[in-house]
Amino acid sequence: MGNTPISAGSKSYVLYKAETTYGTGVTADTHFGINTNLDINLKNNIKQNRGFKGSATGGRDALKFTAGKTDLDFTIDFDMNTDAWMKYVLGSAAGTVYTGADLPESLTVVHAMDNTTTDRDMVFTGCVVDTCTIKGAEGEPVTCSLNFKAADLNYDATLHTNTALVDTAPYTFSESTFELPNATAITNIVNDFEITISNNWTLHYGTSRKAIYATPGERSYKVKLSTKYVDDGLINKALGGTGITSDTPTQNATFEIVLTRPDNATFTFLFTLAPIDSYSLAAKLNEAIDESIELVCASLTATKA
Repeated sequence: MGNTPISAGSKSYVLYKAETTYGTGVTADTHFGINTNLDINLKNNIKQNRGFKGSATGGRDALKFTAGKTDLDFTIDFDMNTDAWMKYVLGSAAGTVYTGADLPESLTVVHAMDNTTTDRDMVFTGCVVDTCTIKGAEGEPVTCSLNFKAADLNYDATLHTNTALVDTAPYTFSESTFELPNATAITNIVNDFEITISNNWTLHYGTSRKAIYATPGERSYKVKLSTKYVDDGLINKALGGTGITSDTPTQNATFEIVLTRPDNATFTFLFTLAPIDSYSLAAKLNEAIDESIELVCASLTATKA
């Protein structure tokens, strides 16, 4: 029997492992979490070569094609039940305490597809986390989306050996706490949150079509909160007082989110220097009034306990 269409998840899996040298593949052996989605994009940046008319060719049609630099990126989504991947977002890990470092490690990431006749291993090397988005909302598990830039992609018909999933449930939104600054709970009812961490990597190609090295740019942290209005804490911090201040809104020393798993393990995001960059309010007839904010933050320490 030949190959057939296969279902993602039941017949495929995604694994990763840190590389010792950028772009040099290793045997991937770890799941990011409870993986739910994978999107891959490869662009060859083909240039169509046209020139003046020849004796047997016209100038309007392409004569040849030249391949440009390869753009290779992919996104993996998962329910967040583990934390080891955070090292490759921020760059540094001391046990289960993660902080920002100048040069996060690259990864080898594998997408293995187990088909009837011909299997496929898609091996990505030189993978760096460009953007990390963590979300939580009422009635849902906490989810994470990692967007990678990669240097190379190789096909193999021999699958990487699958490994066991971590046997823990995802962190839940229902037990989350939000403090601005930390130790001062936000009184508004928080409906959902979104954390975005951007590393702004630049890939370097030289004389190769595939990247041979990568350099991280500025690191940025943004947090969005959607809430139901209860008191005046958020508007006053956004203004810098009871009105728009002449210098700056409140420079909150810290902002903290604590997530909890059903086994009572916690994961704490402690941001430093977190002013409110944007504030919005929506008042709709006969509905609870919404207040939403977006904070920009200077640094982050993430701790599993």
